[in-house]
Amino acid sequence: MLRKSLIALSLAAPLLMTQSVQARDFGAIYTDCGLGGLIGAQVNDRTIGNVLAIVTNVTFDLGTTAVISEVSSPDTCAGGSAAVAAFIHQSYDALEQDLASGEGKYLAALKTLSGGGEAFELELRSAFAETVASSDYTKQTRYAKSESLYNLVQNII
Repeated sequence: MLRKSLIALSLAAPLLMTQSVQARDFGAIYTDCGLGGLIGAQVNDRTIGNVLAIVTNVTFDLGTTAVISEVSSPDTCAGGSAAVAAFIHQSYDALEQDLASGEGKYLAALKTLSGGGEAFELELRSAFAETVASSDYTKQTRYAKSESLYNLVQNII
């Protein structure tokens, strides 16, 4: 067991040593990254936005997505279309369920992140229903499905 741990550490050490040091501290990760960072960025009052971001990150997944997004793709922490695309890809299965039911926290988060208007959910559900009804939908990869949903969102907003 110890030998396997030492081997794994020796293989991982070069990767860890090549990672650049992030300028963002732990508090900033919880306010700038993950689902909370995406939602909090939409609020004009920074204090309220930061509190909303932290509460959202802790409530949804104890901040795991925030930390992972900081490590794997820190450029998505600032918001914008890259953040919307990352959110769609990371939570596609939940979004698919929310779109099928017509409501849910992931669909609401997508509306907030993308800046969708009043009819956003209705328009997206209608367009998504057409996509799901196509004969090749079940054969598509998760990436292709995520990209298709992202394009639908961009066409609506």
